[in-house]
Amino acid sequence: MRRTLFILALAALNVQAVDCIRHTFNYFATNFEEHALVMAGDMLPDSLYSEQNGLVYTIKYHWTGAHLDSMGLYQSCRARNIEKRSTYIPDWEIDSTKVGNVKKYDWKSQKEKGWHFTVYHAKDSVYIDIDKEQHQTFYIKNDTIHEVNNWIPMQRIIYRDPNNESKCIRTSDKKNFLIGTYEYEMKGNNLIQKSVKFDNNRYFRAPDPCTGGNEYTTIYYKKR
Repeated sequence: MRRTLFILALAALNVQAVDCIRHTFNYFATNFEEHALVMAGDMLPDSLYSEQNGLVYTIKYHWTGAHLDSMGLYQSCRARNIEKRSTYIPDWEIDSTKVGNVKKYDWKSQKEKGWHFTVYHAKDSVYIDIDKEQHQTFYIKNDTIHEVNNWIPMQRIIYRDPNNESKCIRTSDKKNFLIGTYEYEMKGNNLIQKSVKFDNNRYFRAPDPCTGGNEYTTIYYKKR
């Protein structure tokens, strides 16, 4: 009995609380359309698992050092007897420069002509220019992440759950429209991100299997 309690105590110590603000900021600053376009940092995504109303989607990332060689993709919908497996080999080129404390990253696709976006990354702010049409800004002020997107009329904020420093809440700027949550934990050298994207659509009829509903995603990161 004592040995069991000792093992459980060690396991509890191995799970560390994480301040969610910085990790959530880095997540939005280093991802494009929810794909792992990783910039300089300590953590690399290892795998992703997402589920939404019976639809399952997974990604397995294959790295050589800090270079992403390929992504193993899997998608299934049991209700429709659909199962797809594929391998995606990244084809983008990254040019990076640094001016003062700001790093500039230019992402260009070798296969898709015109696919291009630029990221200006400072410590507490990020500006993303997508094909000179869509602009996103994320910045930290007063321990809150502010998000501005020229395609979305409302601004958004991400703030720490007052009852859980490892959990962040994403809402509209007036906090009256809940968009999602992001929660973190460290297990040894591995970072685990669990997020929920809430489905705020109003349906005239119930959505079909594998469509609609909240989206639950877990991403496992590992150190470089």
